[in-house]
Amino acid sequence: MLDALVQIRDENDPTLGFRGSCRSGFCGDCTMTVHGKGAITCRTKVGKAAKKSEDGVIPIAPIKMAKVVKDLIYDDQHFHWDKIKATQPWVDIDSRISEHDHVMSNERVKELRLAMSCTQCGLCDQGCVVLAIDKTYLGPGALTKAFRTVHDPRDKRYRERLDLLSQKRGVWDCAHCFEATEHCPKGIEPTDRIFDIHDKVIKEDLGVGGAKRHYKSFAASVRAHGWLDEARLAIESEGIGNVKGILKLIPLALKAALRGKRPMPYFLHKKRPGYKRIRSIFEKWEVKR
Repeated sequence: MLDALVQIRDENDPTLGFRGSCRSGFCGDCTMTVHGKGAITCRTKVGKAAKKSEDGVIPIAPIKMAKVVKDLIYDDQHFHWDKIKATQPWVDIDSRISEHDHVMSNERVKELRLAMSCTQCGLCDQGCVVLAIDKTYLGPGALTKAFRTVHDPRDKRYRERLDLLSQKRGVWDCAHCFEATEHCPKGIEPTDRIFDIHDKVIKEDLGVGGAKRHYKSFAASVRAHGWLDEARLAIESEGIGNVKGILKLIPLALKAALRGKRPMPYFLHKKRPGYKRIRSIFEKWEVKR
């Protein structure tokens, strides 16, 4: 597809604007929308794309999430690079650590190499359902980049980075839909990278108040009863002492009640059969932690 665009620009329309650099799928510059789906155009064959249309016409457009600058060129600075910069994706090495302390296991190196193979094509962000409604969310592309620094044992700002990533518009805004993973052409699995940052944030007891209260309440109710105590989750996510926040939940609770959903919190929440086995899973995890 990229070669076809180059030919059109050279032979038919010299004003046609688009991006493309390596022509071999390594730079991520030529990301566009082909037949309504994100594609790396230097890796997309014209013949195959033409077969998808009865008349052979191939619809091409800029990616959906970003502002169009000209023709097929989009504003990647605001869409992508500013968010990556916000994650501070550089390693601050502690010079006091000896070379021996910089040694990484093969498994960790493998994970880092996978994340570092990202070409910044933006397709994971293109598929993100959260970015579709909130452009201020960091997005899977930037969070995958952040995964690299969080996992580098040489970095001296581990907790600081996790705290930064767990603020509003960060890892907790991920909807766990796996669309980013489905759209990634390199098999990096951005959603799993976000999950990994989640786990580290929880272990370090970091995050904004609402998010922290939410995951603690979620885990505590499942641990105690074997299944989620939804009413307790809603109350504790707002904060038991947050009267104003809890009052805001009343209209939602009334709507749920009218539809026959009346979850009872705390001691009124019945324990599920086999809840002790679920509790044992939590206990094993707590020991490993």
